[in-house]
Amino acid sequence: MCESRLRNLRTAASLDMSYDSGSQTFIATPFWPLRQRAIAVPSSSGRTEVGIFAQDTPVKAELHELGVAGLLSVLGEKKEPSPTVFSFPSRHRTSDSHFSCEFLKPAGLHPTLQLKLSSAKPPLDDAGCAPHAFVTLPKTIFADRYQYEDSLFLASKNLTASRYTSLPVDLEAPAYTTTTWGSRFLLELAPPASGQAEEWTAEVPLHLRYLKPSASGSVPIEVPYPAVFWACDTAGEVDFSTNPFDRRQLGYDGLFDSQTSFWHVAPKPVIGNRITSAIFVPVLKDEGAAWIRLGTTVAVGLGFAWVLWKLLGVYRVSGYGNPDETARKDKKTR
Repeated sequence: MCESRLRNLRTAASLDMSYDSGSQTFIATPFWPLRQRAIAVPSSSGRTEVGIFAQDTPVKAELHELGVAGLLSVLGEKKEPSPTVFSFPSRHRTSDSHFSCEFLKPAGLHPTLQLKLSSAKPPLDDAGCAPHAFVTLPKTIFADRYQYEDSLFLASKNLTASRYTSLPVDLEAPAYTTTTWGSRFLLELAPPASGQAEEWTAEVPLHLRYLKPSASGSVPIEVPYPAVFWACDTAGEVDFSTNPFDRRQLGYDGLFDSQTSFWHVAPKPVIGNRITSAIFVPVLKDEGAAWIRLGTTVAVGLGFAWVLWKLLGVYRVSGYGNPDETARKDKKTR
C-alpha cells in the first residue's frame, strides 16, 4: 500500500512536507489536479476519517474563514457517510478591491511605476492592516534602496517604507554584465487617511540599466505586476494551524509575523489580459557601435598624448629630474 501511494506522488501537482521535532510528527500533504479517481483507504487501529468536500460558505463563517461542505465517514463506526459542514481560518484571502499598474510617460532612463488601487478601505476594521506591494524585477531594471530611505521622498509617492530588498543589487553594472536574474523588494504603501472606498495611487521610482545595442535603437522590456495585498495583524486571535491547506514560507509571507493574514488585491490589466507593464528602453544602434568604439579609442589616445606633451613641456622648462640642472638653479638662488 505504501509503495502504491508513493508512486501516485509522481502525478501530484504539489507536495508539502513538514516535520515537528517536538511531537516527532512527519506530515506529507500532496495535491492532485481535479479529475475522477478511485479512493481506497485501509482502516487502522486509530480513528480513520474519510471525507469528500467542496467549497461552501457556512452561515456563521467569519470574514477570514473558508468553509467546506460534503460527506464524512468514520471507518468502523458508521456504514454510511454523514453530511458535514465546517469552516477554518485562511491566511490568504481575496479583498474586494483591484489595482492596475503602468509606467508613467515619458519614462526616460528613470521610469516610475504607478500603482492605481480602486479602494483605500482596509478589509478588516478591528485589525491593524497596511497595504503592501511585493515587486519582482528583471535584471534590466532595479530599485535604488538608498533612495527609499528618505521619508519626505516616500511621502510624496504615497509610500511608507521599504521593508525588504534582495541583495546584492549592483547600482552601476549594465544588464549584460549582471549575473543575477533580477531583484525583489517589499514596499509598504501609504493609503489616504480617509480610509474610504476611493481610488488612489502610489508611485514606485525605478532605474534602467544599460542594455546591449540593437538594430532599431530601442529594446522592449516587461515588468510583471507586483503582488499587492493588505497585511493584517490578527494578534494571536486566529489559529491558522486548524487549516489543513495552510502553507507558509512561500515567498513574501516569510517577511511577516506568523499571525499575519493577507488580503490580496486582484490585478486588473490596463490593456489586454497580460498582467505586465511594458516599456521601450533607448539603446545604441548596431550601426553606430563601431563608430563609438573608434571614437572612444581616438579620444583616449589624444587625451593621453596631450598629457604626455604637457609633462614634457614642464620637464623642459623646469628641468625636473636632471641633478646638474637642479644644482645650478640652487646656486643661482643662493
